[in-house]
Amino acid sequence: MQNATHLVCRRTLLTGIVAAPTLAIAAAPTAARAEDIDAAAARAKAELKDAKGTKLVLLGTGSGPIPGLPRRKASNLMVHNGAAYVLDCGIGVTNEYARTGIPFSALRSIFITHHHPDHNIEYGPLLIIGWVSGMRQSVRAYGPPPLAQMTEDYFRSAKATIGFWAEDFHMSPLRTIEVYEIPNSGPVMQDDTVNVTSVLVQHPPVKPALGYRFDFRDRSIAFSGDTVALEAIAQMAKGADVLVHEAMDFPAMEVFVRQQIAAAGPGGATVEAAMAHMHADHTSAEDAGRIAQEAGVTTLVLSHIGPPSVSDASWQAAAGKYFKGEIIVGHDLTVV
Repeated sequence: MQNATHLVCRRTLLTGIVAAPTLAIAAAPTAARAEDIDAAAARAKAELKDAKGTKLVLLGTGSGPIPGLPRRKASNLMVHNGAAYVLDCGIGVTNEYARTGIPFSALRSIFITHHHPDHNIEYGPLLIIGWVSGMRQSVRAYGPPPLAQMTEDYFRSAKATIGFWAEDFHMSPLRTIEVYEIPNSGPVMQDDTVNVTSVLVQHPPVKPALGYRFDFRDRSIAFSGDTVALEAIAQMAKGADVLVHEAMDFPAMEVFVRQQIAAAGPGGATVEAAMAHMHADHTSAEDAGRIAQEAGVTTLVLSHIGPPSVSDASWQAAAGKYFKGEIIVGHDLTVV
């Protein structure tokens, strides 16, 4: 009974927050915002063109299920000498991938940290649009259970669409891809370009939820995934060049949530319930900085950040209380 009540509370919380259209920030991009997006895409293309070594592209740096915010949802792209790897598939991943100029034929593998919609909702669409755009059918997917069942279900739901496009474009139909479920910390995969390992993180009630480390020949990049501050992340990221860590400003988030819940009207979640969830599932920028310092990384990238009202200077100041290396506040299409 307690579990059912908890589930209803979480559903009510998300419904209440999403149902506050009057306070959705940047519900539609302004002309200036569109110009900023185009400029970011142009910079990313220029930095990636003929790039040598490993590049990280932050395709989406936002958090949570609320649509219409300035940042796209969580997604990252790593490119090494013509091989591309995607981590997480929030809304916008397909379009942002295309805007980098990296061909879909370069995509080798997709990794999912956990099964929340701001991390996996565009996994299936990425595969279908990628297929039409030249993606090889040898692409593989890695992530927590039940990723295999989810993939099978998605392909079943898209069978008619795949069939129509295969007929129209005279293409071989997209087949179900190979999926490898990752239930625990440990080795994930290795190919001629990268060695990938995982670590279990804490993002209740989602189990398992994962962080990942990608060791390329020239660079190591670690990702916290969604989690509270964990010693396990510091250990996983030990000696890495880059740590991409989620960050939340809890006081600013409480203001944001309070506004959203007030606009949604009676019957929704309480601010107390919402903030209990935030503290149980996420990490402050200060703690992200502490973890990065303990790990001894060269660069800390703050991503999956919220709320959107917090300035870059505030994020950097918070993380800089502990971390003395380079701090990058992530923005969509930033190349690291």
